[in-house]
Amino acid sequence: MAGRDSAPEGAPSVTIHSSWRGVVGGFFGAGVIALGGTYGVIAAGLRWFPGIVFVVGWGLVAVMAVDFPVASTFSPDAVVRRMALRRHHLAWRADDQLSRTAPKIMLGERRLEHGGLTLVRGRRRYLLVDRPESGAEYDEMVRVLEAPGSAAAQLGASRLPRPADSLAPSWLYRRARWRPDTGVDR
Repeated sequence: MAGRDSAPEGAPSVTIHSSWRGVVGGFFGAGVIALGGTYGVIAAGLRWFPGIVFVVGWGLVAVMAVDFPVASTFSPDAVVRRMALRRHHLAWRADDQLSRTAPKIMLGERRLEHGGLTLVRGRRRYLLVDRPESGAEYDEMVRVLEAPGSAAAQLGASRLPRPADSLAPSWLYRRARWRPDTGVDR
């Protein structure tokens, strides 16, 4: 069960994916602002308002490409955040903690759902995934992170609110190689 992105061969790992809605929606929103700013600069010239929209829009596209995680692979030694244009390896430190993003209310269902995972390191927060994982993925993550001798034992993964078993696994709409039962190259 070695993770493709972080763990050495044979080391336990688990990969949790962000939602397609977050990834596509983030890129779409940033792209609309960037294209609007580009059109404004072309049509009106380099004036202050179109220039600001242009810079902000393309800045948001850059942030989405290099800092919004598509997936995160957890191992006993580190977490690897995989973004569209880069990978970010974060080795576990003594002061690290795992937490959840703010809960959200599911529209139409009127139920409160836990948020995604974040790594808190000092004052900095790293988004790991933008959606809650399934209950089985949570159990697997806790098993990997709290293994004896793990550098991640202090993270407190088992103290996080456990997601409902009714949540779909994060790999559900991904390529078949991410399915846990294949066990190969995930």
